Amino acid sequence: MDLWLSPHDARVRTLRSEGELLCGVIRSPFGYCIAVTGGDYLLALRFVESREEGIVSLQSEWPKTPLRYSPEVERLIIRGFENPSLVPVLAIGTPFQLTIWEYLRRNRASMTLTYGELAKAIGRPKAARAVGRAVSANGIAFLIPCHRVISRGKLTGYRWGVERKRNLLAWELANRDPLVMPF
Repeated sequence: MDLWLSPHDARVRTLRSEGELLCGVIRSPFGYCIAVTGGDYLLALRFVESREEGIVSLQSEWPKTPLRYSPEVERLIIRGFENPSLVPVLAIGTPFQLTIWEYLRRNRASMTLTYGELAKAIGRPKAARAVGRAVSANGIAFLIPCHRVISRGKLTGYRWGVERKRNLLAWELANRDPLVMPF
């Protein structure tokens, strides 16, 4: 089960101020991935250029919380690429961002949609630009599949690069069960 929390939620404040977070880094088919977990939930999954860049980035985001390396987090990242739905996420964002991310997380595998289609799907048909901002703010790469949101007829921006977005979509398409229809 996933958790969708506002930054002001008491559980988020507790995560930021108490204890430690576990982190791990792997080399994926799409470059280095760094992840952070708190308890049973994945809090962040980022594509980075190097292990060092990933650690610095996460320490700046969680400055008062010690990060400790854990091989279990690395196994969790690998499991996420094998079956994303098996990795519980704890997403922290505004109510609008959480609505977007939850919709994408529950969306069927290997299905792309435009920013406008996503806006309509959540009942906000005129909010395509706001959807784009929410998509770009997602800090849980791949497991909340913002890479599946495209502009009409073309690939455009992606927080971790358009080429990585193209590679993720191609990889998902190649690994899709041919007996499951994408519509």
